[in-house]
Amino acid sequence: MRQALDRFVLGIPVLFLKQYPYAWIALVALWTWPPKLALVFLLIVLCGILMLNWRSHAWISNLRREYASRDGKIHVDTPGMDAKDTARKILILISAAGLAGWLFDGQFGLHFWQILLIVAGFTLLYQDNRFLGASTIYAITDRGIGIYFVPGHLDYRLFLEFKEIARIERREYRRESGWDFFARIRDGREGLLLIPRNPDGFSKRIGKVFIAPKDLDAFIRQLPPGHRPKIKT
Repeated sequence: MRQALDRFVLGIPVLFLKQYPYAWIALVALWTWPPKLALVFLLIVLCGILMLNWRSHAWISNLRREYASRDGKIHVDTPGMDAKDTARKILILISAAGLAGWLFDGQFGLHFWQILLIVAGFTLLYQDNRFLGASTIYAITDRGIGIYFVPGHLDYRLFLEFKEIARIERREYRRESGWDFFARIRDGREGLLLIPRNPDGFSKRIGKVFIAPKDLDAFIRQLPPGHRPKIKT
């Protein structure tokens, strides 16, 4: 049952699930209407958030079933957001939303606080990756490295087997490098460069892959000795 539910939720496109922020507009705009109507839109918003969060757990469960041996371990790393940068961006958003609320107060039948909540809430929910960073999970099994990456309205679910990886280097990301970037925060991050054994790349679209685990040294320790770069001391 759990396996079927996981596959079901992973089969729903992120683009479809990310339409729930429009229900936020209706929720705030119709808040003074009959409570039952507003409740419907609130449930849509909560359902959208829940389903997107469920996808990450479903991916880990599915990865464990398909790519980890029965006795094999799985190491999961979930990079966090940059708290200072996120706070700065949200403060700017609230200021802009407050200005919009002041300028359009009373228009469209909406009050200041409604316009503020609509602008700030919709932007934060619809463009969450711009404020919180792209949702990212890495997992190591005895067969390879799994990557779950959601930079916007599309998601990437990769599994790179160790036999496909020529070597792994500890590097700092450079925008001009041409590497395929799969990390939550783009600027100034040290991470790992996965270099494919095939000179044409891991696939037609993916060449060298850059990842940035939250605990880089702990992640490196979980790699097989033949693929393990040096750990800084």
